[in-house]
Amino acid sequence: GNFDIVGNNFPVFFIRDGMKFPDMVHALKPNPKSHIQETWRIVDFFSHHPESLHMFTFLFDDIGIPQDYRHMEGSGVNTYTLINKAGKALYVKFHWKPTCGVKSLLEEDAAKIGGANHSHATQDLYDSIAAGNYPEWKLFIQTLDPHYEET
Repeated sequence: GNFDIVGNNFPVFFIRDGMKFPDMVHALKPNPKSHIQETWRIVDFFSHHPESLHMFTFLFDDIGIPQDYRHMEGSGVNTYTLINKAGKALYVKFHWKPTCGVKSLLEEDAAKIGGANHSHATQDLYDSIAAGNYPEWKLFIQTLDPHYEET
């Protein structure tokens, strides 16, 4: 069967408490009446949820705007508990690293490219596969012994 992992292109997420997810989504979406993105809503959410500051720094880092899917890292949003061969539980996070390296866009370039083709990342992926240049990522796991959870 399939084993789907909810992922993101950042190794951290905005919130730890799933009950805050609807508030986060509403803060990041455009105003439902005007359909205009309102910066104050985003800033308001971040100011009331300090755990989201780590994600906020990633948004404004050099990796904030991936060039395309082939040059984008991936990380599982959730932490899993896996049992090793010895029967010991470990906390695990999944991370994908593109073998072709990570490339990002500057804000000006992203506006130009996105304005010309809002599906440029999908187009790049399609064209690369059609040309026989198959994308590849290496899967890594990050582990933590539950013993260290409280230290």
